[in-house]
Amino acid sequence: MKKNESETYDVVISGGGVVGMTLAVGLAQNGLNVALVEYNDIAASLNDEFDGRSYAISYAPYLMMRTLGLWDKWAKNAQPINEIHITDGHSPLFLHFDEKDLGEGPLGQMVEVRHLRQGLFEAVQEQENITLITPDHIIDVENAPGKCAVTLNSGRKLSCALLISAEGRQSPLREMMGIGIKSWNYKQVGIVTTVEHEIDHAGTAYERFYPSGPFAILPLKNRRASIVWCEPPERAKTIMGLSDAAFDAELRKKFGDFLGEVKHLGQRWAYPLTAQLADDYTGPRFCLIGDAAHGIHPIAGQGFNLGLRDIAVLIEVLVDAKRLGGDLGSEFTLERYVRWRRTDNNILALGMDGLTRFFSNDITPVRLARQLGLGLVGEIPPLKRLFMRHARGTVGKLPKLLKGDKV
Repeated sequence: MKKNESETYDVVISGGGVVGMTLAVGLAQNGLNVALVEYNDIAASLNDEFDGRSYAISYAPYLMMRTLGLWDKWAKNAQPINEIHITDGHSPLFLHFDEKDLGEGPLGQMVEVRHLRQGLFEAVQEQENITLITPDHIIDVENAPGKCAVTLNSGRKLSCALLISAEGRQSPLREMMGIGIKSWNYKQVGIVTTVEHEIDHAGTAYERFYPSGPFAILPLKNRRASIVWCEPPERAKTIMGLSDAAFDAELRKKFGDFLGEVKHLGQRWAYPLTAQLADDYTGPRFCLIGDAAHGIHPIAGQGFNLGLRDIAVLIEVLVDAKRLGGDLGSEFTLERYVRWRRTDNNILALGMDGLTRFFSNDITPVRLARQLGLGLVGEIPPLKRLFMRHARGTVGKLPKLLKGDKV
Protein backbone atom coordinates (compact mmCIF):
# COMPACT_ATOMS: atom_id res chain seq x y z
CA MET A 1 0.00 0.00 0.00
CA LYS A 2 1.28 3.45 -0.90
CA LYS A 3 2.16 5.89 1.85
CA ASN A 4 -0.87 7.90 3.03
CA GLU A 5 -3.23 5.56 1.18
CA SER A 6 -6.33 4.87 3.25
CA GLU A 7 -7.29 1.38 4.44
CA THR A 8 -10.99 0.61 3.97
CA TYR A 9 -13.15 -1.22 6.52
CA ASP A 10 -16.85 -1.69 7.17
CA VAL A 11 -16.40 -0.60 10.79
CA VAL A 12 -13.64 1.00 12.86
CA ILE A 13 -13.89 0.42 16.63
CA SER A 14 -11.93 2.66 18.99
CA GLY A 15 -11.33 0.89 22.29
CA GLY A 16 -9.86 -2.57 22.71
CA GLY A 17 -11.27 -3.44 26.13
CA VAL A 18 -13.68 -6.30 26.72
CA VAL A 19 -16.61 -4.44 25.11
CA GLY A 20 -14.66 -3.40 22.02
CA MET A 21 -13.10 -6.83 21.50
CA THR A 22 -16.43 -8.64 21.97
CA LEU A 23 -18.11 -6.37 19.42
CA ALA A 24 -15.24 -6.82 16.95
CA VAL A 25 -15.43 -10.62 17.17
CA GLY A 26 -19.22 -10.65 16.79
CA LEU A 27 -19.14 -8.41 13.72
CA ALA A 28 -16.23 -10.27 12.14
CA GLN A 29 -17.95 -13.63 12.59
CA ASN A 30 -20.87 -12.23 10.61
CA GLY A 31 -18.80 -11.13 7.64
CA LEU A 32 -17.91 -7.52 8.46
CA ASN A 33 -14.39 -6.20 7.96
CA VAL A 34 -13.29 -4.54 11.22
CA ALA A 35 -10.38 -2.40 12.40
CA LEU A 36 -9.92 -2.38 16.18
CA VAL A 37 -7.83 0.53 17.50
CA GLU A 38 -6.55 0.50 21.09
CA TYR A 39 -4.59 3.31 22.77
CA ASN A 40 -2.66 1.03 25.14
CA ASP A 41 -0.56 -2.00 24.35
CA ILE A 42 -3.14 -4.76 24.83
CA ALA A 43 -0.44 -7.11 26.13
CA ALA A 44 -0.23 -4.91 29.26
CA SER A 45 -3.91 -5.51 29.97
CA LEU A 46 -3.27 -9.26 30.12
CA ASN A 47 -1.23 -8.81 33.29
CA ASP A 48 -2.85 -10.51 36.31
CA GLU A 49 -2.88 -7.27 38.28
CA PHE A 50 -4.11 -4.92 35.57
CA ASP A 51 -7.15 -3.70 37.51
CA GLY A 52 -8.34 -6.46 39.83
CA ARG A 53 -11.98 -6.43 38.76
CA SER A 54 -14.39 -9.27 38.11
CA TYR A 55 -17.63 -9.10 36.17
CA ALA A 56 -20.98 -10.68 36.92
CA ILE A 57 -22.31 -11.83 33.55
CA SER A 58 -26.08 -12.30 33.47
CA TYR A 59 -27.64 -15.35 31.87
CA ALA A 60 -28.74 -13.69 28.60
CA PRO A 61 -25.28 -12.16 27.86
CA TYR A 62 -23.80 -15.56 28.78
CA LEU A 63 -25.93 -17.07 25.99
CA MET A 64 -24.50 -14.49 23.57
CA MET A 65 -20.93 -15.31 24.60
CA ARG A 66 -21.65 -19.01 24.13
CA THR A 67 -23.24 -18.47 20.71
CA LEU A 68 -20.22 -16.44 19.57
CA GLY A 69 -17.97 -19.33 20.62
CA LEU A 70 -16.26 -17.23 23.26
CA TRP A 71 -17.41 -18.87 26.47
CA ASP A 72 -15.14 -21.91 26.16
CA LYS A 73 -12.13 -19.60 26.35
CA TRP A 74 -12.79 -18.84 30.03
CA ALA A 75 -15.36 -21.47 31.06
CA LYS A 76 -12.90 -23.25 33.38
CA ASN A 77 -12.41 -19.96 35.27
CA ALA A 78 -16.11 -19.01 35.45
CA GLN A 79 -18.02 -19.39 38.71
CA PRO A 80 -21.79 -19.92 38.38
CA ILE A 81 -23.96 -17.75 40.63
CA ASN A 82 -26.56 -20.14 42.04
CA GLU A 83 -27.98 -17.92 44.77
CA ILE A 84 -28.13 -14.22 45.66
CA HIS A 85 -28.56 -13.13 49.28
CA ILE A 86 -29.57 -9.47 49.84
CA THR A 87 -29.72 -7.82 53.28
CA ASP A 88 -30.25 -4.31 54.60
CA GLY A 89 -27.36 -3.68 56.96
CA HIS A 90 -27.71 -5.77 60.08
CA SER A 91 -31.47 -6.32 59.74
CA PRO A 92 -32.64 -9.94 60.16
CA LEU A 93 -34.86 -9.52 57.07
CA PHE A 94 -33.34 -10.57 53.76
CA LEU A 95 -34.19 -11.39 50.16
CA HIS A 96 -33.00 -14.72 48.79
CA PHE A 97 -32.87 -15.66 45.10
CA ASP A 98 -32.18 -19.31 44.26
CA GLU A 99 -31.76 -20.57 40.69
CA LYS A 100 -33.83 -23.63 41.70
CA ASP A 101 -36.86 -21.32 42.04
CA LEU A 102 -36.79 -20.80 38.26
CA GLY A 103 -35.22 -24.08 37.18
CA GLU A 104 -33.57 -22.33 34.24
CA GLY A 105 -29.91 -22.60 35.21
CA PRO A 106 -27.55 -20.23 37.07
CA LEU A 107 -28.55 -16.63 37.72
CA GLY A 108 -25.25 -15.51 36.23
CA GLN A 109 -21.54 -16.22 36.00
CA MET A 110 -18.57 -14.52 37.70
CA VAL A 111 -15.44 -14.11 35.59
CA GLU A 112 -12.27 -12.19 36.42
CA VAL A 113 -11.57 -9.46 33.88
CA ARG A 114 -8.06 -10.80 33.24
CA HIS A 115 -9.54 -14.07 31.95
CA LEU A 116 -12.02 -12.22 29.74
CA ARG A 117 -9.24 -10.08 28.25
CA GLN A 118 -7.00 -13.07 27.58
CA GLY A 119 -9.76 -15.07 25.89
CA LEU A 120 -11.01 -12.15 23.82
CA PHE A 121 -7.47 -11.24 22.72
CA GLU A 122 -7.06 -14.80 21.45
CA ALA A 123 -10.44 -14.63 19.68
CA VAL A 124 -9.53 -11.33 17.99
CA GLN A 125 -6.29 -12.81 16.68
CA GLU A 126 -8.18 -15.82 15.30
CA GLN A 127 -10.44 -13.66 13.12
CA GLU A 128 -8.94 -12.96 9.69
CA ASN A 129 -11.17 -9.95 9.08
CA ILE A 130 -10.15 -8.08 12.25
CA THR A 131 -7.16 -5.76 11.92
CA LEU A 132 -5.82 -5.00 15.40
CA ILE A 133 -4.00 -1.67 15.62
CA THR A 134 -2.26 -1.20 18.98
CA PRO A 135 -0.87 0.91 20.55
CA ASP A 136 -2.41 3.77 18.57
CA HIS A 137 -5.32 6.18 18.76
CA ILE A 138 -7.52 8.39 16.63
CA ILE A 139 -6.56 12.06 16.35
CA ASP A 140 -8.88 13.24 13.58
CA VAL A 141 -12.24 12.29 12.07
CA GLU A 142 -13.75 13.68 8.87
CA ASN A 143 -17.00 12.76 7.19
CA ALA A 144 -17.21 12.55 3.41
CA PRO A 145 -20.10 11.33 1.22
CA GLY A 146 -20.70 7.67 2.11
CA LYS A 147 -17.73 7.26 4.44
CA CYS A 148 -15.90 8.33 7.58
CA ALA A 149 -12.19 9.15 7.26
CA VAL A 150 -10.05 8.48 10.34
CA THR A 151 -6.46 9.54 10.99
CA LEU A 152 -4.40 7.79 13.67
CA ASN A 153 -1.61 9.23 15.78
CA SER A 154 0.84 7.05 13.85
CA GLY A 155 -0.24 8.72 10.59
CA ARG A 156 -2.15 5.67 9.45
CA LYS A 157 -5.40 6.51 7.64
CA LEU A 158 -8.58 4.44 7.81
CA SER A 159 -11.87 4.73 5.96
CA CYS A 160 -15.12 3.15 7.14
CA ALA A 161 -18.90 3.27 6.90
CA LEU A 162 -19.22 3.51 10.69
CA LEU A 163 -16.95 4.60 13.54
CA ILE A 164 -17.76 3.17 17.00
CA SER A 165 -16.48 4.34 20.37
CA ALA A 166 -16.03 1.58 22.94
CA GLU A 167 -13.56 3.73 24.87
CA GLY A 168 -15.27 3.75 28.25
CA ARG A 169 -16.51 6.63 30.38
CA GLN A 170 -13.79 9.10 29.40
CA SER A 171 -14.31 8.56 25.66
CA PRO A 172 -12.11 11.01 23.67
CA LEU A 173 -14.15 10.35 20.52
CA ARG A 174 -17.38 11.25 22.27
CA GLU A 175 -15.88 14.62 23.13
CA MET A 176 -14.38 15.00 19.66
CA MET A 177 -17.80 14.40 18.11
CA GLY A 178 -19.37 17.04 20.36
CA ILE A 179 -21.60 14.71 22.38
CA GLY A 180 -22.09 15.88 25.95
CA ILE A 181 -22.93 13.91 29.08
CA LYS A 182 -25.03 14.30 32.18
CA SER A 183 -23.18 13.00 35.24
CA TRP A 184 -23.54 12.82 38.99
CA ASN A 185 -21.26 11.83 41.84
CA TYR A 186 -22.36 9.44 44.60
CA LYS A 187 -19.63 10.67 46.95
CA GLN A 188 -18.61 7.05 47.40
CA VAL A 189 -15.48 5.11 46.51
CA GLY A 190 -15.57 1.44 45.55
CA ILE A 191 -12.71 -0.56 47.06
CA VAL A 192 -12.10 -3.66 44.96
CA THR A 193 -10.02 -6.68 45.90
CA THR A 194 -10.04 -10.47 45.83
CA VAL A 195 -10.23 -12.48 49.04
CA GLU A 196 -9.77 -16.11 49.96
CA HIS A 197 -11.98 -17.72 52.59
CA GLU A 198 -12.01 -20.92 54.61
CA ILE A 199 -15.55 -22.21 53.91
CA ASP A 200 -16.90 -22.81 50.41
CA HIS A 201 -19.35 -20.13 49.19
CA ALA A 202 -21.49 -22.67 47.25
CA GLY A 203 -21.91 -20.19 44.39
CA THR A 204 -23.74 -17.62 46.52
CA ALA A 205 -23.41 -13.87 45.98
CA TYR A 206 -24.05 -11.57 48.94
CA GLU A 207 -25.11 -7.93 48.75
CA ARG A 208 -25.34 -5.96 51.98
CA PHE A 209 -26.62 -2.41 52.04
CA TYR A 210 -25.29 0.03 54.63
CA PRO A 211 -25.83 3.81 54.96
CA SER A 212 -22.18 4.30 53.97
CA GLY A 213 -22.64 2.24 50.80
CA PRO A 214 -23.14 -1.35 49.62
CA PHE A 215 -20.78 -4.22 50.37
CA ALA A 216 -20.79 -7.05 47.82
CA ILE A 217 -19.24 -10.53 48.09
CA LEU A 218 -19.16 -12.11 44.64
CA PRO A 219 -18.13 -15.78 44.34
CA LEU A 220 -15.07 -16.82 42.36
CA LYS A 221 -13.41 -20.18 41.80
CA ASN A 222 -11.34 -21.94 44.47
CA ARG A 223 -12.85 -20.50 47.66
CA ARG A 224 -12.21 -16.95 46.57
CA ALA A 225 -14.52 -13.96 46.20
CA SER A 226 -14.41 -10.55 44.56
CA ILE A 227 -15.18 -7.77 47.03
CA VAL A 228 -16.75 -4.42 46.16
CA TRP A 229 -16.69 -2.31 49.33
CA CYS A 230 -18.26 1.15 49.01
CA GLU A 231 -17.47 3.91 51.49
CA PRO A 232 -17.40 7.74 51.60
CA PRO A 233 -14.15 9.13 50.09
CA GLU A 234 -12.40 10.00 53.37
CA ARG A 235 -13.23 6.65 54.96
CA ALA A 236 -12.11 4.84 51.78
CA LYS A 237 -8.82 6.78 51.79
CA THR A 238 -8.19 5.67 55.37
CA ILE A 239 -8.97 2.03 54.54
CA MET A 240 -6.74 2.08 51.46
CA GLY A 241 -3.89 3.45 53.58
CA LEU A 242 -3.97 0.58 56.08
CA SER A 243 -1.32 -2.11 56.25
CA ASP A 244 -2.33 -5.52 54.90
CA ALA A 245 -2.95 -6.87 58.40
CA ALA A 246 -5.01 -3.84 59.44
CA PHE A 247 -6.97 -3.94 56.18
CA ASP A 248 -7.83 -7.60 56.76
CA ALA A 249 -8.97 -6.77 60.29
CA GLU A 250 -11.35 -4.09 58.95
CA LEU A 251 -12.47 -6.44 56.20
CA ARG A 252 -13.42 -9.14 58.73
CA LYS A 253 -15.60 -6.64 60.61
CA LYS A 254 -17.55 -5.98 57.42
CA PHE A 255 -17.41 -9.52 56.09
CA GLY A 256 -18.32 -11.49 59.20
CA ASP A 257 -17.27 -15.06 59.95
CA PHE A 258 -19.87 -17.05 58.00
CA LEU A 259 -17.20 -18.16 55.48
CA GLY A 260 -14.58 -18.74 58.16
CA GLU A 261 -11.19 -17.06 58.10
CA VAL A 262 -10.84 -14.46 55.34
CA LYS A 263 -7.93 -12.43 53.97
CA HIS A 264 -7.35 -10.38 50.83
CA LEU A 265 -5.05 -11.51 48.04
CA GLY A 266 -2.75 -9.20 46.11
CA GLN A 267 -3.53 -5.57 45.49
CA ARG A 268 -6.49 -3.36 46.34
CA TRP A 269 -7.96 -0.80 43.98
CA ALA A 270 -10.18 2.21 44.61
CA TYR A 271 -12.62 3.67 42.08
CA PRO A 272 -14.68 6.87 42.61
CA LEU A 273 -18.33 5.98 42.02
CA THR A 274 -20.20 8.16 39.56
CA ALA A 275 -22.91 7.74 36.96
CA GLN A 276 -23.31 9.36 33.57
CA LEU A 277 -25.52 9.27 30.49
CA ALA A 278 -24.53 10.53 27.04
CA ASP A 279 -26.81 13.20 25.57
CA ASP A 280 -26.85 11.27 22.29
CA TYR A 281 -25.75 7.77 21.29
CA THR A 282 -24.96 8.65 17.70
CA GLY A 283 -23.56 11.30 15.37
CA PRO A 284 -22.79 11.33 11.64
CA ARG A 285 -21.44 7.82 10.91
CA PHE A 286 -20.65 7.42 14.59
CA CYS A 287 -22.09 5.63 17.61
CA LEU A 288 -21.33 4.96 21.27
CA ILE A 289 -21.57 1.64 23.09
CA GLY A 290 -20.94 0.45 26.62
CA ASP A 291 -19.64 2.88 29.23
CA ALA A 292 -18.98 5.49 26.53
CA ALA A 293 -22.79 5.78 26.30
CA HIS A 294 -23.80 5.04 29.89
CA GLY A 295 -22.08 4.46 33.21
CA ILE A 296 -23.99 3.34 36.29
CA HIS A 297 -23.39 2.58 39.98
CA PRO A 298 -22.13 -1.01 40.51
CA ILE A 299 -24.87 -1.66 43.07
CA ALA A 300 -26.38 -4.54 41.06
CA GLY A 301 -23.42 -5.46 38.85
CA GLN A 302 -25.30 -4.49 35.68
CA GLY A 303 -22.90 -2.01 34.04
CA PHE A 304 -21.01 -4.59 31.98
CA ASN A 305 -24.23 -6.40 31.11
CA LEU A 306 -25.65 -3.18 29.66
CA GLY A 307 -22.61 -3.00 27.39
CA LEU A 308 -23.10 -6.61 26.30
CA ARG A 309 -26.74 -5.87 25.51
CA ASP A 310 -25.60 -2.90 23.38
CA ILE A 311 -23.29 -5.27 21.53
CA ALA A 312 -26.00 -7.85 20.85
CA VAL A 313 -28.33 -5.20 19.42
CA LEU A 314 -25.67 -3.39 17.37
CA ILE A 315 -24.44 -6.65 15.82
CA GLU A 316 -27.99 -7.54 14.77
CA VAL A 317 -28.70 -4.05 13.40
CA LEU A 318 -25.47 -3.86 11.39
CA VAL A 319 -25.62 -7.43 10.08
CA ASP A 320 -29.23 -6.89 8.97
CA ALA A 321 -28.22 -3.69 7.17
CA LYS A 322 -25.28 -5.44 5.49
CA ARG A 323 -27.44 -8.31 4.25
CA LEU A 324 -30.04 -5.91 2.87
CA GLY A 325 -27.42 -3.84 1.08
CA GLY A 326 -27.98 -0.88 3.39
CA ASP A 327 -25.56 1.76 4.62
CA LEU A 328 -24.04 0.72 7.95
CA GLY A 329 -23.48 4.31 9.01
CA SER A 330 -26.74 5.83 7.84
CA GLU A 331 -29.03 7.70 10.18
CA PHE A 332 -31.74 5.11 9.45
CA THR A 333 -29.50 2.20 10.53
CA LEU A 334 -28.24 3.91 13.68
CA GLU A 335 -31.70 5.08 14.71
CA ARG A 336 -32.77 1.44 15.01
CA TYR A 337 -29.94 0.85 17.49
CA VAL A 338 -30.83 3.99 19.48
CA ARG A 339 -34.53 3.12 19.68
CA TRP A 340 -33.73 -0.38 20.88
CA ARG A 341 -31.16 0.50 23.53
CA ARG A 342 -31.42 4.05 24.83
CA THR A 343 -34.68 3.77 26.75
CA ASP A 344 -33.65 0.46 28.33
CA ASN A 345 -30.29 1.87 29.39
CA ASN A 346 -31.77 5.09 30.79
CA ILE A 347 -34.45 3.27 32.76
CA LEU A 348 -31.89 0.94 34.34
CA ALA A 349 -29.43 3.77 35.04
CA LEU A 350 -32.08 5.87 36.75
CA GLY A 351 -33.43 2.79 38.54
CA MET A 352 -29.97 1.99 39.91
CA ASP A 353 -29.60 5.63 40.95
CA GLY A 354 -32.87 5.50 42.88
CA LEU A 355 -31.94 2.17 44.44
CA THR A 356 -28.56 3.52 45.54
CA ARG A 357 -30.10 6.55 47.21
CA PHE A 358 -32.90 4.50 48.75
CA PHE A 359 -30.54 1.99 50.36
CA SER A 360 -28.05 4.67 51.47
CA ASN A 361 -30.70 6.58 53.40
CA ASP A 362 -30.71 5.81 57.13
CA ILE A 363 -33.81 7.84 58.03
CA THR A 364 -36.01 5.53 60.12
CA PRO A 365 -39.16 5.53 57.90
CA VAL A 366 -37.06 4.84 54.79
CA ARG A 367 -35.11 2.09 56.54
CA LEU A 368 -38.32 0.41 57.70
CA ALA A 369 -39.86 0.72 54.23
CA ARG A 370 -36.97 -1.01 52.50
CA GLN A 371 -36.82 -3.77 55.11
CA LEU A 372 -40.53 -4.35 54.60
CA GLY A 373 -40.00 -4.32 50.84
CA LEU A 374 -37.28 -6.97 51.00
CA GLY A 375 -39.55 -9.16 53.09
CA LEU A 376 -42.57 -8.72 50.81
CA VAL A 377 -40.72 -9.51 47.58
CA GLY A 378 -39.48 -12.74 49.15
CA GLU A 379 -43.02 -13.73 50.12
CA ILE A 380 -44.67 -13.09 46.72
CA PRO A 381 -43.42 -15.84 44.35
CA PRO A 382 -44.52 -14.23 41.02
CA LEU A 383 -42.86 -10.93 41.98
CA LYS A 384 -39.76 -12.73 43.16
CA ARG A 385 -39.51 -14.67 39.88
CA LEU A 386 -39.88 -11.41 37.92
CA PHE A 387 -36.97 -9.86 39.85
CA MET A 388 -34.90 -12.98 39.16
CA ARG A 389 -35.63 -12.84 35.42
CA HIS A 390 -34.59 -9.18 35.37
CA ALA A 391 -31.34 -10.17 37.09
CA ARG A 392 -30.82 -12.86 34.43
CA GLY A 393 -31.43 -10.33 31.65
CA THR A 394 -34.21 -12.36 30.04
CA VAL A 395 -36.96 -9.70 30.21
CA GLY A 396 -37.97 -7.34 27.39
CA LYS A 397 -37.42 -7.30 23.64
CA LEU A 398 -34.27 -9.36 23.22
CA PRO A 399 -31.99 -9.48 20.17
CA LYS A 400 -31.22 -12.91 18.77
CA LEU A 401 -27.83 -13.29 20.43
CA LEU A 402 -29.28 -12.72 23.92
CA LYS A 403 -31.66 -15.62 23.26
CA GLY A 404 -28.75 -17.84 22.25
CA ASP A 405 -29.59 -17.67 18.53
CA LYS A 406 -27.23 -16.75 15.71
CA VAL A 407 -27.82 -13.49 13.85
